[in-house]
Amino acid sequence: MPQITLEHPTHFDATDWRALALEIHRLCVEVVGATLPACKTRIVRCENLIVADGAPEQAMVHCDLPILSGRTQEQKTALGEAVQAALLAGVAPYDGPRQISVEIGNLDRDNYRKVTL
Repeated sequence: MPQITLEHPTHFDATDWRALALEIHRLCVEVVGATLPACKTRIVRCENLIVADGAPEQAMVHCDLPILSGRTQEQKTALGEAVQAALLAGVAPYDGPRQISVEIGNLDRDNYRKVTL
C-alpha cells in the first residue's frame, strides 16, 4: 500500500515519470501516513488510447491510487487534490486537448496481503 498506477499516452513521453512517482510517494507519506517502503508505482505507457471522439490529439493521464482502508474522506480528498496538482505541475507540456484524473480508492485491510522478503 499504496499500489499506484500512472497511465499515460505517448503524448507525454518527455515527462520525468520517475520523479513524478517519487513525488506521489512523498505525498502519500505526508497526507495519509503511508510508509515510504510501502509505496509502489507502475507506470503504464498506453500505445492505444481512445479519448472522446477518438481524435489522435486527445490525451489523458490517469492516476489510480488505492490506499489501505481506514483513512478519512478528508484525507482521501486531500491526497487526490495534491496528486492532481503534482500531475498538473509535472506532466510535460502538451498543446492539445488533455485530461488529468486521479482516483483514490480503498484496499480492504482485512483482505490485502503483502510479504516483504
